[in-house]
Amino acid sequence: MSMRILFVDDELNILQAMRRSFHGMREEWNMEFASSGAAALESLAKAPADVIVSDMRMPGMDGWQLLAEVKKLYPQTVRLVLSGHADPSSVMRAVGTAQLYLAKPCESGALKAAILQTQMLRQLLSSDRLALLVGEVGMLPSAPTAFQEILACLQNPAASLADAAKIIGRDVAMTANIMKLVNSAFFGSRRPITTADRAVAYLGMDTLGALVLGHSVFQSGVATGIAGFSLERLWQHSLQTGAAARAIAFSENFSAAKADEAFLAGVLHDVGKVVFATKAATLSNETDAVDIVAQMEAHHGAYLLGLWGFPNSIVEAVAFHHAPSHASEKGLSLAGIVHIADRLVHLSSENRSGSIDTGLQAGFLEEMELDHCLPKWSIAVESIDDRKAVA
Repeated sequence: MSMRILFVDDELNILQAMRRSFHGMREEWNMEFASSGAAALESLAKAPADVIVSDMRMPGMDGWQLLAEVKKLYPQTVRLVLSGHADPSSVMRAVGTAQLYLAKPCESGALKAAILQTQMLRQLLSSDRLALLVGEVGMLPSAPTAFQEILACLQNPAASLADAAKIIGRDVAMTANIMKLVNSAFFGSRRPITTADRAVAYLGMDTLGALVLGHSVFQSGVATGIAGFSLERLWQHSLQTGAAARAIAFSENFSAAKADEAFLAGVLHDVGKVVFATKAATLSNETDAVDIVAQMEAHHGAYLLGLWGFPNSIVEAVAFHHAPSHASEKGLSLAGIVHIADRLVHLSSENRSGSIDTGLQAGFLEEMELDHCLPKWSIAVESIDDRKAVA
């Protein structure tokens, strides 16, 4: 079944250029072209699209208003925005509305790759119902204590970038939200940013304060009503897994950049559970909730991060942290490091360090002839100083 793509731009020459550029995709894509937000909504009412690509600045209904409406009416539709005018106020309006930001002029190859990426990511999902749930997420909810801490920090004139980075780096949702923004085309640094301290330093306190205090880029989590679920505990486990993944990477003499990437992947490995926490109240009953949370454990967090433009290495690590042998990277992959870190943290928290059953994927270490490394990694993880976990 072909993908339905809706392109929206008030400049007809740009629409015509897109039509010419993607002429070769007409067998795989069912493409529609609309010259206004109103026309786009009329098209969607007749047949919802898999992906919408909209310009930011248009007369009448602008791109943000259009995508906000699409998010409300058709949350399963992937929302991409193209813009050549990235003034700060427009960027702030984008928060929570567009899933991926691309800067004009955008080469047709880059836009095609972004659209094809959404198609590949969609294959991670097991149902349209889950695609709809993930599509409704614009921001992830922070643990309430961390949310209050960042508000107090940004309102304190004496607070430093390091203070803000420390709070953000300890919270799964803040980390994901800030990385989504700082690595987008709007803020786009030349190289991917993978640590909270670098993200905060790149944005600066003024921009960060405007994002958080003026435009609510962070939000506090609310009670889900699901027995035994706690954002605070999830944050703690995710942080410990990130620190463990970094320790394992260093023990294998990986580069500092690779260790930073391992930390970020570890922090985000259970982000699907955070997605679930935001949407549990919309499920019809608790049985639905239990089934959904099990399915969203990995693939649905990966789907969200992929839509948000996170590097494929991070997306794959999150998707396959329970089954790292399925990852495309050979050897001790990022998914493998997070898998090992996750299991060692679980064993430690359950006081089962001497357990024969580690919970690792059967044959995973043996196939790489790395099973002898487990004691070394266990010692590296056990030696982590929690106070320095996000340093």
